[in-house]
Amino acid sequence: MKQWTICAMLCALTTSAHAEDLLQIYGIVDGGVAYATNIAGAHSWFQTSGVAQSDRWGLRGSEELGGGNRAIFRLENGFTLNDGRFSQGGLEFGRQAFVGIASDRFGTLTLGRQYDFMTTNLTVFSSGTLTPSVFAFHLGDLDRLGAERIDNAVRYVTPEFAGFQLGALYAFGGQPGNFSSHSAAGFGASYVMGAFRAGAAYTEIHDYTAVFGIGTTVLGAPLVGTSSQGLLPRFQTFDKLTGSGIGASYQLGPALFHALYTMVDLRKNGASETLRTGEGGVRYSISYALSLAGSYARSTLAGKGWNQFVGGADYLLSKRTDIYLNAVYLHASSGVRAELFGVPGSSSNSQTVVTLGMRHAF
Repeated sequence: MKQWTICAMLCALTTSAHAEDLLQIYGIVDGGVAYATNIAGAHSWFQTSGVAQSDRWGLRGSEELGGGNRAIFRLENGFTLNDGRFSQGGLEFGRQAFVGIASDRFGTLTLGRQYDFMTTNLTVFSSGTLTPSVFAFHLGDLDRLGAERIDNAVRYVTPEFAGFQLGALYAFGGQPGNFSSHSAAGFGASYVMGAFRAGAAYTEIHDYTAVFGIGTTVLGAPLVGTSSQGLLPRFQTFDKLTGSGIGASYQLGPALFHALYTMVDLRKNGASETLRTGEGGVRYSISYALSLAGSYARSTLAGKGWNQFVGGADYLLSKRTDIYLNAVYLHASSGVRAELFGVPGSSSNSQTVVTLGMRHAF
Protein backbone atom coordinates (compact mmCIF):
# COMPACT_ATOMS: atom_id res chain seq x y z
CA MET A 1 0.00 0.00 0.00
CA LYS A 2 2.84 2.40 0.90
CA GLN A 3 4.58 1.61 -2.43
CA TRP A 4 1.43 2.53 -4.38
CA THR A 5 1.12 5.77 -2.39
CA ILE A 6 4.72 6.77 -3.10
CA CYS A 7 4.33 5.93 -6.80
CA ALA A 8 1.19 8.03 -7.01
CA MET A 9 2.95 11.00 -5.40
CA LEU A 10 5.92 10.73 -7.75
CA CYS A 11 3.64 10.50 -10.78
CA ALA A 12 1.74 13.57 -9.65
CA LEU A 13 4.95 15.52 -9.15
CA THR A 14 6.27 14.46 -12.56
CA THR A 15 3.03 15.51 -14.21
CA SER A 16 2.98 18.90 -12.50
CA ALA A 17 6.49 19.67 -13.71
CA HIS A 18 5.18 19.78 -17.30
CA ALA A 19 1.91 21.60 -16.64
CA GLU A 20 0.79 25.10 -15.69
CA ASP A 21 -0.78 23.79 -12.49
CA LEU A 22 1.31 23.83 -9.34
CA LEU A 23 2.24 21.08 -6.91
CA GLN A 24 5.00 21.61 -4.35
CA ILE A 25 6.67 19.67 -1.58
CA TYR A 26 8.06 22.00 1.09
CA GLY A 27 9.19 21.92 4.68
CA ILE A 28 11.27 23.20 7.59
CA VAL A 29 13.75 21.27 9.73
CA ASP A 30 14.79 23.04 12.94
CA GLY A 31 16.94 21.63 15.75
CA GLY A 32 19.16 22.87 18.54
CA VAL A 33 20.26 22.71 22.16
CA ALA A 34 18.70 24.62 25.07
CA TYR A 35 19.57 25.45 28.66
CA ALA A 36 16.70 26.08 31.10
CA THR A 37 16.69 27.10 34.75
CA ASN A 38 14.57 26.02 37.72
CA ILE A 39 13.15 22.76 36.40
CA ALA A 40 12.39 20.57 39.42
CA GLY A 41 14.76 22.76 41.41
CA ALA A 42 17.69 22.31 39.03
CA HIS A 43 19.04 23.53 35.71
CA SER A 44 18.67 21.41 32.59
CA TRP A 45 20.19 20.93 29.14
CA PHE A 46 18.05 19.38 26.42
CA GLN A 47 17.79 18.99 22.66
CA THR A 48 15.18 21.16 20.98
CA SER A 49 12.96 20.71 17.97
CA GLY A 50 11.23 23.54 16.13
CA VAL A 51 12.19 26.54 18.28
CA ALA A 52 12.55 29.13 15.49
CA GLN A 53 9.82 27.42 13.45
CA SER A 54 8.07 24.12 14.00
CA ASP A 55 9.37 21.14 12.02
CA ARG A 56 7.07 20.31 9.12
CA TRP A 57 6.69 19.01 5.62
CA GLY A 58 3.76 19.48 3.34
CA LEU A 59 2.10 19.36 -0.05
CA ARG A 60 0.42 22.39 -1.57
CA GLY A 61 -1.04 22.81 -4.99
CA SER A 62 -3.36 24.69 -7.27
CA GLU A 63 -5.20 24.09 -10.53
CA GLU A 64 -6.17 26.88 -12.90
CA LEU A 65 -9.91 26.93 -13.49
CA GLY A 66 -10.02 29.97 -15.77
CA GLY A 67 -11.32 33.47 -15.23
CA GLY A 68 -8.83 34.16 -12.44
CA ASN A 69 -10.10 31.21 -10.37
CA ARG A 70 -8.00 28.38 -8.93
CA ALA A 71 -8.64 25.20 -6.98
CA ILE A 72 -6.20 25.06 -4.07
CA PHE A 73 -5.23 22.59 -1.36
CA ARG A 74 -2.68 22.13 1.41
CA LEU A 75 -1.73 19.07 3.48
CA GLU A 76 0.89 19.83 6.14
CA ASN A 77 2.42 17.42 8.63
CA GLY A 78 4.17 18.42 11.85
CA PHE A 79 6.86 16.28 13.45
CA THR A 80 9.56 16.45 16.12
CA LEU A 81 13.12 16.29 14.86
CA ASN A 82 14.39 14.62 18.05
CA ASP A 83 12.53 11.34 17.57
CA GLY A 84 10.67 11.66 14.25
CA ARG A 85 7.22 11.41 15.81
CA PHE A 86 4.16 13.24 14.52
CA SER A 87 3.23 16.41 16.40
CA GLN A 88 -0.30 17.74 17.02
CA GLY A 89 -1.33 14.65 18.95
CA GLY A 90 -0.09 12.22 16.31
CA LEU A 91 -2.27 13.55 13.46
CA GLU A 92 -0.84 12.80 10.02
CA PHE A 93 -1.62 16.28 8.71
CA GLY A 94 -2.07 18.01 12.03
CA ARG A 95 -0.71 21.40 11.04
CA GLN A 96 -3.05 22.10 8.11
CA ALA A 97 -5.41 20.17 5.87
CA PHE A 98 -7.76 22.11 3.61
CA VAL A 99 -9.15 22.48 0.10
CA GLY A 100 -10.86 25.43 -1.52
CA ILE A 101 -11.28 28.00 -4.26
CA ALA A 102 -9.14 31.13 -4.72
CA SER A 103 -10.46 33.91 -6.94
CA ASP A 104 -8.76 37.14 -7.96
CA ARG A 105 -12.15 38.89 -7.90
CA PHE A 106 -14.01 37.22 -5.05
CA GLY A 107 -11.36 36.10 -2.55
CA THR A 108 -10.50 32.71 -1.07
CA LEU A 109 -12.83 30.13 0.48
CA THR A 110 -11.32 27.06 2.16
CA LEU A 111 -12.63 24.10 4.17
CA GLY A 112 -10.79 21.85 6.63
CA ARG A 113 -8.33 22.09 9.53
CA GLN A 114 -7.04 25.66 9.44
CA TYR A 115 -5.52 28.52 11.44
CA ASP A 116 -7.81 31.10 12.95
CA PHE A 117 -7.21 34.84 12.55
CA MET A 118 -5.46 35.23 15.92
CA THR A 119 -2.65 33.24 14.33
CA THR A 120 -2.68 34.51 10.75
CA ASN A 121 -3.25 38.20 11.50
CA LEU A 122 -1.30 38.74 14.74
CA THR A 123 1.60 36.28 14.95
CA VAL A 124 3.69 38.42 12.56
CA PHE A 125 3.83 41.12 15.28
CA SER A 126 4.96 38.80 18.09
CA SER A 127 8.43 38.24 19.49
CA GLY A 128 7.85 34.50 19.07
CA THR A 129 8.07 35.09 15.32
CA LEU A 130 10.53 37.98 15.18
CA THR A 131 13.14 36.78 17.71
CA PRO A 132 12.53 33.91 16.67
CA SER A 133 11.63 31.56 19.57
CA VAL A 134 8.60 29.43 20.32
CA PHE A 135 9.39 29.94 24.01
CA ALA A 136 8.57 33.66 23.59
CA PHE A 137 4.88 33.09 22.88
CA HIS A 138 2.56 34.11 25.70
CA LEU A 139 1.19 32.13 28.67
CA GLY A 140 -0.05 28.70 27.62
CA ASP A 141 -0.57 30.12 24.12
CA LEU A 142 -4.08 31.01 25.29
CA ASP A 143 -4.09 33.96 22.86
CA ARG A 144 -3.37 31.46 20.05
CA LEU A 145 -0.39 33.26 18.52
CA GLY A 146 1.73 30.10 18.43
CA ALA A 147 -0.01 28.57 15.39
CA GLU A 148 -3.29 27.14 16.72
CA ARG A 149 -5.74 25.36 14.41
CA ILE A 150 -9.48 24.80 14.29
CA ASP A 151 -11.08 21.63 12.90
CA ASN A 152 -14.14 21.53 10.60
CA ALA A 153 -13.57 25.17 9.65
CA VAL A 154 -14.97 27.17 6.75
CA ARG A 155 -12.72 30.20 6.18
CA TYR A 156 -13.18 33.14 3.82
CA VAL A 157 -10.74 35.98 3.06
CA THR A 158 -11.54 38.88 0.75
CA PRO A 159 -9.26 40.09 -2.04
CA GLU A 160 -6.94 42.91 -1.03
CA PHE A 161 -8.40 46.38 -1.64
CA ALA A 162 -6.35 49.53 -1.03
CA GLY A 163 -4.20 47.59 1.42
CA PHE A 164 -7.16 46.17 3.37
CA GLN A 165 -8.21 42.53 3.72
CA LEU A 166 -11.07 41.08 5.78
CA GLY A 167 -11.85 37.52 6.80
CA ALA A 168 -14.36 35.34 8.62
CA LEU A 169 -14.34 31.77 9.92
CA TYR A 170 -16.90 29.35 11.29
CA ALA A 171 -16.22 25.84 12.59
CA PHE A 172 -18.94 23.25 13.09
CA GLY A 173 -18.90 21.52 16.46
CA GLY A 174 -20.11 18.22 15.05
CA GLN A 175 -22.07 17.16 18.14
CA PRO A 176 -25.59 15.88 17.34
CA GLY A 177 -28.37 17.78 19.08
CA ASN A 178 -26.12 20.65 20.21
CA PHE A 179 -25.19 22.99 17.37
CA SER A 180 -22.92 25.28 19.42
CA SER A 181 -20.99 22.61 21.34
CA HIS A 182 -17.30 22.64 20.33
CA SER A 183 -18.07 25.19 17.60
CA ALA A 184 -15.93 28.24 16.85
CA ALA A 185 -16.19 31.55 15.02
CA GLY A 186 -13.74 34.29 14.17
CA PHE A 187 -13.05 37.45 12.23
CA GLY A 188 -9.93 39.21 11.04
CA ALA A 189 -8.73 42.39 9.37
CA SER A 190 -5.34 43.42 8.04
CA TYR A 191 -3.83 46.50 6.45
CA VAL A 192 -0.53 47.04 4.63
CA MET A 193 0.69 50.37 3.29
CA GLY A 194 4.36 50.85 2.55
CA ALA A 195 6.43 50.31 5.69
CA PHE A 196 3.36 50.12 7.94
CA ARG A 197 1.45 46.95 8.69
CA ALA A 198 -1.46 46.29 11.07
CA GLY A 199 -3.80 43.45 11.97
CA ALA A 200 -6.76 42.68 14.21
CA ALA A 201 -8.50 39.43 15.10
CA TYR A 202 -11.31 37.90 17.13
CA THR A 203 -11.93 34.22 17.93
CA GLU A 204 -14.44 32.46 20.17
CA ILE A 205 -14.38 28.73 20.88
CA HIS A 206 -17.02 26.81 22.81
CA ASP A 207 -15.88 23.99 25.11
CA TYR A 208 -12.24 25.02 24.83
CA THR A 209 -9.60 22.63 26.20
CA ALA A 210 -6.41 24.16 27.62
CA VAL A 211 -3.34 22.04 26.89
CA PHE A 212 -0.34 24.01 28.22
CA GLY A 213 0.41 25.20 31.73
CA ILE A 214 0.65 28.81 32.91
CA GLY A 215 1.72 28.11 36.50
CA THR A 216 -1.49 28.92 38.37
CA THR A 217 -5.15 28.00 38.82
CA VAL A 218 -7.87 29.75 36.80
CA LEU A 219 -11.56 29.47 37.73
CA GLY A 220 -10.79 26.38 39.78
CA ALA A 221 -8.90 24.71 36.92
CA PRO A 222 -5.22 24.00 37.76
CA LEU A 223 -3.19 25.11 34.73
CA VAL A 224 0.17 23.82 35.93
CA GLY A 225 2.13 21.75 33.41
CA THR A 226 4.31 18.84 34.44
CA SER A 227 5.45 17.15 31.21
CA SER A 228 8.67 17.72 29.28
CA GLN A 229 6.76 20.16 27.04
CA GLY A 230 4.83 21.95 29.74
CA LEU A 231 1.65 20.01 28.98
CA LEU A 232 -1.03 19.70 31.62
CA PRO A 233 -1.23 16.29 33.34
CA ARG A 234 -5.00 16.53 32.92
CA PHE A 235 -6.29 18.88 30.24
CA GLN A 236 -8.74 21.51 31.52
CA THR A 237 -11.94 22.42 29.65
CA PHE A 238 -13.58 25.85 29.81
CA ASP A 239 -17.12 26.62 28.69
CA LYS A 240 -15.84 29.25 26.31
CA LEU A 241 -12.67 31.04 25.24
CA THR A 242 -12.92 34.44 23.59
CA GLY A 243 -9.71 35.93 22.22
CA SER A 244 -9.12 39.27 20.54
CA GLY A 245 -6.12 41.36 19.67
CA ILE A 246 -4.53 44.09 17.62
CA GLY A 247 -0.98 44.49 16.39
CA ALA A 248 1.16 46.71 14.20
CA SER A 249 4.69 47.10 12.89
CA TYR A 250 6.69 49.80 11.12
CA GLN A 251 9.91 49.38 9.15
CA LEU A 252 12.20 52.37 9.73
CA GLY A 253 15.41 51.78 7.82
CA PRO A 254 17.08 48.66 9.26
CA ALA A 255 14.79 48.65 12.33
CA LEU A 256 11.40 46.95 12.50
CA PHE A 257 9.32 48.21 15.45
CA HIS A 258 6.41 46.02 16.52
CA ALA A 259 3.64 46.17 19.14
CA LEU A 260 0.84 43.80 20.10
CA TYR A 261 -2.06 43.64 22.57
CA THR A 262 -4.26 40.60 23.19
CA MET A 263 -7.13 39.76 25.54
CA VAL A 264 -8.39 36.27 26.35
CA ASP A 265 -11.63 35.78 28.27
CA LEU A 266 -12.07 32.36 29.89
CA ARG A 267 -15.51 31.28 31.14
CA LYS A 268 -16.37 28.33 33.36
CA ASN A 269 -19.52 27.61 35.40
CA GLY A 270 -20.85 31.16 34.99
CA ALA A 271 -17.64 32.90 36.10
CA SER A 272 -14.92 34.48 33.96
CA GLU A 273 -11.35 35.75 34.08
CA THR A 274 -9.45 37.77 31.47
CA LEU A 275 -5.80 37.38 30.49
CA ARG A 276 -4.37 40.63 29.10
CA THR A 277 -0.98 40.83 27.39
CA GLY A 278 0.85 43.82 25.93
CA GLU A 279 4.09 43.42 24.02
CA GLY A 280 6.53 45.68 22.21
CA GLY A 281 9.92 45.23 20.62
CA VAL A 282 12.33 45.89 17.79
CA ARG A 283 14.21 43.77 15.27
CA TYR A 284 17.34 45.40 13.83
CA SER A 285 19.18 44.23 10.70
CA ILE A 286 22.88 44.88 11.16
CA SER A 287 23.58 43.42 7.72
CA TYR A 288 21.80 41.29 5.15
CA ALA A 289 22.83 38.18 7.10
CA LEU A 290 22.74 39.28 10.75
CA SER A 291 19.78 40.63 12.73
CA LEU A 292 19.19 41.27 16.44
CA ALA A 293 15.86 41.37 18.26
CA GLY A 294 14.56 42.34 21.68
CA SER A 295 11.14 42.68 23.28
CA TYR A 296 9.19 43.03 26.52
CA ALA A 297 5.73 41.63 27.36
CA ARG A 298 3.49 42.10 30.39
CA SER A 299 0.60 39.74 31.17
CA THR A 300 -2.04 39.99 33.91
CA LEU A 301 -4.71 37.51 35.02
CA ALA A 302 -6.81 37.29 38.18
CA GLY A 303 -4.65 39.73 40.11
CA LYS A 304 -1.41 38.02 39.09
CA GLY A 305 1.27 39.36 36.76
CA TRP A 306 4.03 38.08 34.47
CA ASN A 307 6.95 40.01 32.94
CA GLN A 308 8.75 38.51 29.97
CA PHE A 309 12.02 39.69 28.39
CA VAL A 310 13.26 38.29 25.08
CA GLY A 311 16.49 38.76 23.14
CA GLY A 312 17.96 37.01 20.14
CA ALA A 313 20.28 36.97 17.16
CA ASP A 314 19.73 35.35 13.78
CA TYR A 315 22.41 34.77 11.11
CA LEU A 316 21.70 33.65 7.55
CA LEU A 317 24.10 31.09 6.14
CA SER A 318 22.13 31.10 2.87
CA LYS A 319 18.66 32.02 1.65
CA ARG A 320 17.26 28.82 3.18
CA THR A 321 19.52 28.12 6.16
CA ASP A 322 20.18 30.13 9.33
CA ILE A 323 21.54 29.74 12.83
CA TYR A 324 20.03 31.50 15.84
CA LEU A 325 20.73 32.25 19.48
CA ASN A 326 17.96 33.49 21.75
CA ALA A 327 17.08 33.88 25.42
CA VAL A 328 13.71 34.24 27.15
CA TYR A 329 13.26 35.25 30.79
CA LEU A 330 9.90 35.09 32.60
CA HIS A 331 9.21 36.47 36.08
CA ALA A 332 5.82 35.85 37.70
CA SER A 333 4.06 37.17 40.78
CA SER A 334 4.94 35.68 44.15
CA GLY A 335 3.29 32.31 44.64
CA VAL A 336 2.96 31.65 40.89
CA ARG A 337 5.13 29.13 39.06
CA ALA A 338 6.81 30.61 36.00
CA GLU A 339 5.99 28.49 32.95
CA LEU A 340 7.45 29.52 29.63
CA PHE A 341 5.44 28.20 26.71
CA GLY A 342 6.68 24.73 25.74
CA VAL A 343 9.05 24.35 28.73
CA PRO A 344 8.53 22.25 31.89
CA GLY A 345 7.28 24.49 34.68
CA SER A 346 9.72 26.27 36.97
CA SER A 347 10.09 25.36 40.63
CA SER A 348 10.02 29.10 41.42
CA ASN A 349 8.41 32.25 40.04
CA SER A 350 11.16 32.84 37.47
CA GLN A 351 12.58 30.89 34.56
CA THR A 352 15.13 31.40 31.79
CA VAL A 353 15.71 29.38 28.64
CA VAL A 354 18.59 29.94 26.20
CA THR A 355 18.62 28.20 22.82
CA LEU A 356 21.23 27.76 20.09
CA GLY A 357 19.79 26.23 16.94
CA MET A 358 19.81 25.79 13.19
CA ARG A 359 16.91 26.02 10.75
CA HIS A 360 16.72 24.83 7.14
CA ALA A 361 13.82 25.38 4.74
CA PHE A 362 13.20 23.35 1.58
